[in-house]
Amino acid sequence: MKRILPALVCGFGAGVLNTVPIIKNFSCCLIVPVAAIFALMLDQRANGSQDHFVNSGKAIKMGLLTGLFAAIFATVFDLLVIFLTKQSDLAAGLPEIEQMVSRVAATDVSRDMLNLFYKMNDDIVNYGFSALYTFSMFMSSIVVDSIMGLVGGLFGMQVINNRIKRDM
Repeated sequence: MKRILPALVCGFGAGVLNTVPIIKNFSCCLIVPVAAIFALMLDQRANGSQDHFVNSGKAIKMGLLTGLFAAIFATVFDLLVIFLTKQSDLAAGLPEIEQMVSRVAATDVSRDMLNLFYKMNDDIVNYGFSALYTFSMFMSSIVVDSIMGLVGGLFGMQVINNRIKRDM
């Protein structure tokens, strides 16, 4: 548990920040990588190895775990907000999606896709929950947050190792 605790704590923080309306626009590019960097720093302090270099395996593991936890917590908190307010980002973007589909090509597949979006929106408005929206949100969060956590972990490894070299 001590090995994953820094990733859990920083992933929780990133998940909370992913639900804040204005800040969530920066979640994939800034919040998750910075959380992975903090997770590496916390891990070093917790294990008392502040003067040891961070290897790439540890940085990758910590970054992926931080991204995974951020995705899980962000999805849970987003679902809670959607359930309570019965509103989602999908409802706000539905007119733009419809315009895009009508401009590109109005095929049967695009109409079916648009109907699927409207059904997800109706489920959210009526019940406060849509299983398909939840699944798609969770899967996209896992992919994006894990990749960005990986990038943050590798960047954090460079930062920490350079700081250790400088102090020697």
